[in-house]
Amino acid sequence: MRRMLRDQRGFTLTELLVVTAVLAVVLGAVILIQQKGQEAYIMGSNRVETQQNARVALDLMTRELRSATAVTAIPSGTNMTFTDQNGASVQYQLGSGNLTRTTAGVAAILIGGVQSLAFTYYSAYNGQTNTGTSTGTASAVKVIKITLETGTEEAAGTGSFARQFAKMESMVRLRNL
Repeated sequence: MRRMLRDQRGFTLTELLVVTAVLAVVLGAVILIQQKGQEAYIMGSNRVETQQNARVALDLMTRELRSATAVTAIPSGTNMTFTDQNGASVQYQLGSGNLTRTTAGVAAILIGGVQSLAFTYYSAYNGQTNTGTSTGTASAVKVIKITLETGTEEAAGTGSFARQFAKMESMVRLRNL
C-alpha cells in the first residue's frame, strides 16, 4: 500500500499555475469576443430601429401630403399645416425631440428621437431631387421636400457605438391642387 502511494504521481504547483494562466487567457479572449458581439448586436439593433422609425414617419407624412387639398400655413421650416382630403386641418411639428401630428386639436407623437425636421416648399418641380423654385406663399406650394433626421432616443448600451442616426428625404408632389 505504501508503495502505491509513493509511485503515484500528481501535478506539481508549476504545472497547475501554467494551466491556470492558459485558462485565464482563453477565458479572457472568449469574454472579449462575447462583448464585441453584443456591442455589434446593439449597434445593429439601434440602427434598424432608427431607420425604421424615420421610414414610418416619412411614409405617413408623404402619403398624407400627397393627397392634401391645400397647404394652409408655412410658419417655419420645422412645422407645417395643411388641409387633408376630408377637410380637416393637420399639422406636423417638431418639439422636444418628438415629431407630433395634430389634427382636430388632438396631438399625437409619431416618433421620438428626432434630431431635425425641415420642410422646403416649391412652386414648381423640374424633376430633379434638390432643385425647384422656392416659395414662401402657401397657395403657391406644389411640391414639398421633407428632410427628417432621427437618432436613438437613449443609448441602449455603453459607449458611442449605441448611438445611431438616420437621415432621410422625400419630395412630395401635391396631387389635389
